[in-house]
Amino acid sequence: MTGCPTWKFRQMQPGEMNIDPIEAEFFSTEALGSLADALVREAIQNSLDARLPDEQLRIRISFPNPDKVLNRERKNPYLRGLWEHLNANRSGLTNLPSSTEPLNYVVLEDFGTRGLQGDPTQSEDVDLNVSTARNDFYYFWRNVGRSRKHAAELGRWGLGKTVFPAASRINAFFAFSIRADDRRTVLMGQAVLKIHKLRDQRFYPYGYFGQFDNGFALPVEDAARVDSFSHDFLISRQDEPGLSVIVPFPVAELTPRAILASIIRHYFIPIISGDISAEVVDDGKSELLDAHTLDSYISRDSWDDAPRLGRLLELARWGVHLPREEYARLKAPPAAKAPRWDDDCISDDALAKLRGRFNAGQPIAVNVPVWVKPASSDHVPSQFDVYLERDDSLSSAEEHFVRDGITIAGVRAAMQKGIRMLVLVRDQPLSELLGDSENPAHTEWQERSPKFKDRYHHGPFTLRYVKNVSRELVRAMTRPTEDRDFDLLRDVFALDIPTEDAVKDPRKGRDDKPGTEDTGETMGVETVGSDRFFQLQKLHGGFRLSGNGDGKAMPRIAAVWVAYEVRRGNPFSQYQLPDFELDKTPIVMQAEHAKITRRGRNLVVLWIQDPHFRVTVKGFDVHRDIRVRVEASAI
Repeated sequence: MTGCPTWKFRQMQPGEMNIDPIEAEFFSTEALGSLADALVREAIQNSLDARLPDEQLRIRISFPNPDKVLNRERKNPYLRGLWEHLNANRSGLTNLPSSTEPLNYVVLEDFGTRGLQGDPTQSEDVDLNVSTARNDFYYFWRNVGRSRKHAAELGRWGLGKTVFPAASRINAFFAFSIRADDRRTVLMGQAVLKIHKLRDQRFYPYGYFGQFDNGFALPVEDAARVDSFSHDFLISRQDEPGLSVIVPFPVAELTPRAILASIIRHYFIPIISGDISAEVVDDGKSELLDAHTLDSYISRDSWDDAPRLGRLLELARWGVHLPREEYARLKAPPAAKAPRWDDDCISDDALAKLRGRFNAGQPIAVNVPVWVKPASSDHVPSQFDVYLERDDSLSSAEEHFVRDGITIAGVRAAMQKGIRMLVLVRDQPLSELLGDSENPAHTEWQERSPKFKDRYHHGPFTLRYVKNVSRELVRAMTRPTEDRDFDLLRDVFALDIPTEDAVKDPRKGRDDKPGTEDTGETMGVETVGSDRFFQLQKLHGGFRLSGNGDGKAMPRIAAVWVAYEVRRGNPFSQYQLPDFELDKTPIVMQAEHAKITRRGRNLVVLWIQDPHFRVTVKGFDVHRDIRVRVEASAI
């Protein structure tokens, strides 16, 4: 094995199966907004899996200064033997750079990881046992769609590395690694084209950059050549173990701004927790994202969704650092049955306390136990966490599912609007189950995934339970109660306005319509419900809730449900959106000495600021009877 490093593709033999690589298509999903998302997710995920024990993972992604790109003379040693294949018939490249274009690049480096350990000469699988050392080098360079990662790790499919060539206009990348176990420095490259023809000979899609022993690619380890490569591509690694990936001729959408946004969106939890720090360097200027700088970066950036991200980080930081004893804990579902939500999952006392905080616009944290039942072993207990808060500025629900630090971007729970939700899975048994159900891009939990199907008892039910328990919690906290007296903290008061028959309209025959303007004062306003603190009055087409003036123990929060009366059953449970929505016309609402903290569907939540408050709600159909229920808390 002598000579300069070069690129080589294997010649195909007659009769070989013709298969073009399609693995890059696995990352073309609507759940990922861009190639930057896919690159950041896969690169950091692989680095997390390779992290050394008790080490913080440090990521560095650098874009060179314009004067540091490689001109023709400097780039030629790294493209030797490749250019003719890039220009070959059917190579599959559509945006090929010209031969005179300087070699621009992006460098992705991790620190605090083990690097590509293992025997570089291994060319096929070996029998695995407890004492067999893992060969990261072999699985990284010589396998596609095959992985020996443990179940607890983020990656499963062995496809993550394929995003590196997909990010290059020449579908190629280099990898430079210092190994933690033996301190060897190894350098190789790979290009992924299609079956292509050159000089009347067909060539295999995968080509390598390196040294060759009878056509078998081996890494470059010559110190002088490795040092030259490190200098030319501005690799910052000195003697620290880890992996540096170089993407030559990156696609245009890979910009520093896009990379920063992707890091924040997909790895905000491990950054907040202090498990990851990420540095993006552009033209010599560095931007550090860690637990201390994340908020300041978002606050001074001009993203359209910066305010939303800021509020999400507030919820995440609050939950991550909340003492465990302050979490509400659900009851574990029966071990022998499929997990399903029912009202017995949470006690009345716990639900009452959560409802008080939630309706006051404060975040809540809930720990949810669940059983994981592998088909080949005994079932084991596991758990996950849920953070919820109400945000009436949201036009839809904001849902985030995070498994072991990575956001599973395509999972949805069909939450109602105005809710921000964060589900964190950090416990190993449940993380393994969910990881087995994920698609190659790790954006969905799929009940029929080949790595998941039949591997667990009640597996699909467990997936649904993790996805849906947050939605059921919100329903339980916002559902009006019937024949139940919740003690939110100290006192709860409930009053009903009776049906329209209790107050006669003196103007018979009038053809009024919903929303007809009328003060209601001329209609013979009558008090139809009263207690120590509240007074309910019926108005024409509406009602008024006011305080009775007792300021000593006046509740601070009042939740008011409204529904049209029905012949049978509970009118509140039979409410439908076509009846009315309190935040839409023709309903009008005025509040004095009370702040409306939530308004939507048939519920309005009030923060009472004075015992003499008044809230007037009008615009209901005057030809239908209304029922109003008030629940309040001294919280």
